[in-house]
Amino acid sequence: MRFSLALIFFILTNLAVFAKFAAPVNDDLLNAITITNTTAFCSEDAAYSNIDATASSYNKPMNWSNVGKDVWFKFTATKTDVNIYATGQVNGNNTNTMLIPLLALYTFDPLTNFITEIPAATSISINVNAMYKGGLKLGQVYYIRISAFNDNTGTFKLCVDNYFPPLQPGQDCGTFSILCSKETFTQLNVAGGGNNLTETIGTCLDGNEANTAWYMFKASKAGSFTFTITPTVTTNDIDWVFYDLGLNGDCSNMNAAAAIRCAAGSGVTCTPTYYKTGLSLTETDLTEAGGCNQGQNGFVKYADLVEDHVYALLVNNYDEANNGFTLEFDGTADFAGPTAEIEVQKLNPCTDNQAYTFTSNATNYASLKWEFGDGASLSTATGEGPFTITYSTPGLKVIVLEAKSTNGCNVINTETIIVAKTPDKPIITPSDVTLCEGDILKLSTPFLDLATYHWTGPNGFLSENQNPEIPITGVENVGIYSLYIQVGDCVSEVNSVEILSVDLKPEAIFSIEVNNKCEANQSFSIVNASTKYTKLMWDFGPGVKSEITTLNDSRVLTFDTPGLKTLTLTVETPNGCTSTISHDILVELKPEKPEIAVNQALFCLKDIIKLSVPELDGIVYAWTGPNKFNASTSSVEIPITDFNQAGEYVVTLTSGTCTSDPASITIPEIARIPIANFYTEPSFNVKFSVPAPITFINTSKFADFYLWEFGDGFTSTDLSPTHRYQIDGIFKIKLTAFSKNGCSTSIIQGDLLVKKEASIFVPNAFSPNGDGVNDNLVVGITNLKKYRIQIYNRYGNQIFFTDNIFDNWKGDFKGNQLPVGVYYYVISGTNLSENSVRYSGSITLIR
Repeated sequence: MRFSLALIFFILTNLAVFAKFAAPVNDDLLNAITITNTTAFCSEDAAYSNIDATASSYNKPMNWSNVGKDVWFKFTATKTDVNIYATGQVNGNNTNTMLIPLLALYTFDPLTNFITEIPAATSISINVNAMYKGGLKLGQVYYIRISAFNDNTGTFKLCVDNYFPPLQPGQDCGTFSILCSKETFTQLNVAGGGNNLTETIGTCLDGNEANTAWYMFKASKAGSFTFTITPTVTTNDIDWVFYDLGLNGDCSNMNAAAAIRCAAGSGVTCTPTYYKTGLSLTETDLTEAGGCNQGQNGFVKYADLVEDHVYALLVNNYDEANNGFTLEFDGTADFAGPTAEIEVQKLNPCTDNQAYTFTSNATNYASLKWEFGDGASLSTATGEGPFTITYSTPGLKVIVLEAKSTNGCNVINTETIIVAKTPDKPIITPSDVTLCEGDILKLSTPFLDLATYHWTGPNGFLSENQNPEIPITGVENVGIYSLYIQVGDCVSEVNSVEILSVDLKPEAIFSIEVNNKCEANQSFSIVNASTKYTKLMWDFGPGVKSEITTLNDSRVLTFDTPGLKTLTLTVETPNGCTSTISHDILVELKPEKPEIAVNQALFCLKDIIKLSVPELDGIVYAWTGPNKFNASTSSVEIPITDFNQAGEYVVTLTSGTCTSDPASITIPEIARIPIANFYTEPSFNVKFSVPAPITFINTSKFADFYLWEFGDGFTSTDLSPTHRYQIDGIFKIKLTAFSKNGCSTSIIQGDLLVKKEASIFVPNAFSPNGDGVNDNLVVGITNLKKYRIQIYNRYGNQIFFTDNIFDNWKGDFKGNQLPVGVYYYVISGTNLSENSVRYSGSITLIR
């Protein structure tokens, strides 16, 4: 940051001034900012603020929770109604920062210091506070007090609109509104056709009255007459009738013949469309019928008004109630309304003895009424005058003259003056007096209510801003900047400040050359090409390994770490003008060729190949491999779904634009998954006794190695072993088949029944009664490779047969229980020695 000695001296000698204006200038009612133009006035966003304001000593307004940090504005009423809006932060717009602004309206008597709050209608929506007040006293000064809810502070936008509300006309001729002048106006809220819907019978409207408004005026001057009606909603169909009611202007004698012009076309539904309508100097037709007729455009021929004749205008919105229209008049004819012109003579202006003489130049009036404004020595008067007025307080004064005529017309005119004394010589504060090309010179002076500011300076500089800002382009901006302040007609002395010098701004320029790109000995040549400087400063950031100064303040750099680096160059002139530029470089080193780790050496279908290299910051990984494989992470997992996934897998590492040598690994041929299977000789459908030799026949596929687990604690790795069971029990046999790639599957079969001793046991009775005891005929013969049992009844009929020794007879035949009695069995078979055996006998079935 640069300070000139002149500026430092100025700041030190004016600290009191800066302290005085730390708070808003309108922090107090007596310093309220005057809103001079109150016709649809709106400030810029964030034009005002209550930041650093202090709470006023006046009572809390009626609808405020607390006083807060309030600021003040004032205006003089020139019309009867006012809308005031304070807008804070809306829809995320950070230009205005105030949250929930608060409004209040007052009058104030400076002689008694008595303040009165004026009740008004307010509403708040999304940080916008709106206030409406009607019935304002013309010429009265009103004060606007603004704060924010919960002691909030921030910037805001202020809008003030002081206006006369439009008179509401009636819907029938007898309830007309009088027009006193050709001033343009907008009529709102037109609704209903009135009580008499036959007034337009015989005209182009022919009684089709929907939403009507009647106006009447007297012509004070003959001549041409035109008007234009524009609907406020341009899709609405506006119709109208214009009547000449003669000298008496009696609605009761109105007839179709009095309708001298008429337009009922529906332009909004025609092609081409039109929505404006009225009288025109260029048209020739006198009426336009309803609908869309060729040649109609909404306008008919102008009317020649006759002096002292009374005329009536009916406007009808055929489409929608509550919408209105704007009515504009033109032509050489005029209305018989009064005028209220004011003549002002200033006496001893800008002094303690100043006064003003007001005289009426009104015409065509029956009575005159004056309001001379706030602090006037005579507040009101009647008649033409002249009236000589002095004011006890300075400021904006609005003089109101109201002229009334015998026909009910009422015209109000205002004249605005500013009562002031000659302002003090203004204080000027420059942002600096020695500047650089490209700087912004900021000139500021304290705020003065109602003041206009007149700045002049070198290079044709002119400004009326309070605090202008001047882009500095060169020495043409050097010189004296002057200011005088004007309040009304009162002009201050001229003050000035001298800008001593403007220096050319230096230009920081450098380029970067990369040496030995992507190699371990990579370096960067930083080439300085700056101009117009005397001092230079480099900032290369952290991570610089070596720095060598070369010709013209250039550098050669190496870095000890890779990554993005920001290089900044600042150049400076002797008087402190600087220029700064930054460039980013990417320090890149070629990554080392990585080692690929794999989770196993051999793979089978349904395995997962897991490959990985070390994970490093700032590295981009690129894998390729069989079966169109690719990936971009340091570790990859590849589920094996087919044999084509065997082969070479390659990975490269990239840092910036530097890529490593490729690393690769080869996955050998993918093995099939073995299918384990076997059967026994003899089969499991035998009841064995110890010792029991069993041969296990291996039927596995795709296997290279085997492991048998016989269930009695013994194992074997033979292809098809024979195992002799030496203990009794029920055994499950497990076979695991392995491939040479380490893949395996297992199968478990059983139950193999081995009894402790051989037996030939057939019971002589059993009782299939469902009690869970001896319900089946269980044959206990062991060591039969082949087995067959047949059971007969006493008639020799076979009632049961099986060749499975574990298939027991339940005492039934074809699902039906057999009766109690004696039955006969025959058992035949082959033992383990291949000898045939035969047993027979009887069995008693009891229940």
